[in-house]
Amino acid sequence: MKNLPLATLLGLTLLAGAGCPPETVDATGARPQETKWTTVVNSLPFPLAGDAPVTTITIGRLDYNNNFANRGDIEVLFDQDAEVITVEMRYYDYSDDVTAQGDETVEGTFERMSLWAYVGTTPGKPSEQKPEDDCTVDTWKNGCSIYVYYDGQTQPVRAGADIRVRLPKAYRGQLNIETDDNYNEPLFPRLGNVTVDGLCSSGNISMAQGEAKIKLCRELTPAPTCTAEQIMDCETFVDEEGNDAAWSNLCPCPAENFGQLKIESVKPWAGNITVDIPKTLWLNANLSNEETDKPHECKPQLESCTDDVCVPAINDNSGYNISGQFNYPSPAAASGAGFNLTVKSAGCNPVTFFPDDTKWNANETMSTPITEVHGLIKVCTDCL
Repeated sequence: MKNLPLATLLGLTLLAGAGCPPETVDATGARPQETKWTTVVNSLPFPLAGDAPVTTITIGRLDYNNNFANRGDIEVLFDQDAEVITVEMRYYDYSDDVTAQGDETVEGTFERMSLWAYVGTTPGKPSEQKPEDDCTVDTWKNGCSIYVYYDGQTQPVRAGADIRVRLPKAYRGQLNIETDDNYNEPLFPRLGNVTVDGLCSSGNISMAQGEAKIKLCRELTPAPTCTAEQIMDCETFVDEEGNDAAWSNLCPCPAENFGQLKIESVKPWAGNITVDIPKTLWLNANLSNEETDKPHECKPQLESCTDDVCVPAINDNSGYNISGQFNYPSPAAASGAGFNLTVKSAGCNPVTFFPDDTKWNANETMSTPITEVHGLIKVCTDCL
């Protein structure tokens, strides 16, 4: 898979603007800058049925062999009516113009960065991958991963990429997301944020100190991979005596089919996480902030757990670990089952960052980064 040509990729919208006056670069001539969003996969077939349906997709990862780290935002939008996937990328760097953009004598960082999309989760050089594992050829494949690749010895630590993926609304497979922050330039710390809109299935989302906004689809069911007919049978299931036994483990979608979504700001980081859930779903939510320096202000909020649909559970008396069961279907259903939502932040502490370059100045005393407490968790309905 070759890098996109400079003319196609760059059409640069540099964060600090072209032809910068001296005060907009630091002592080394460096400044924050990024490319425009560029479509790197455009409406490629993404089969949901047939002989080779897609049931798992992975987006983003941490550094691997000094490469493949996006260290940026990840957006996943379930907005495609057709069975297709579109991938967009936006590369960034904190460096001087020649290092980032290149010139007639040298390739810049932006030219050297590209999409890595192959089957598997252990990346290597594109030239070493099997042609049949290339996910950008003919049709998307099950188990494909979307990473950032740097064509060089070592990916510059101040460079990375934001990734936007558009998926079919009807996708019910596993979604795996991993990203990190970029604190390698003290003058311009960047967070890796996660946005997911319309998730109707299971997943794992891992982040550091950024902000996650995750909206579940309104038609989500306890068992996303079961058919509509099986779901209906489970919702209307009766036992041998004709009693309501909705979601009994004897119905066509037993417990091993239940969905699970885990969203986590991993140790030692403190991330803000908001999850927008439908209130009609049989769901068990478990929220926790694991910061050991207590008391602190990051007690999770389970706003959707109101008396009409939810029974809260008392995990402890601290308020840092809370849970609730929504829409328990019948006495025949396993208590604590249904769709499982786990949301965790490892910490609660102030985080300093720049959301963009508008508050950045080469004179550090004139920069005005944002500092705010992260580690806040909220589960709500119709809030995103």
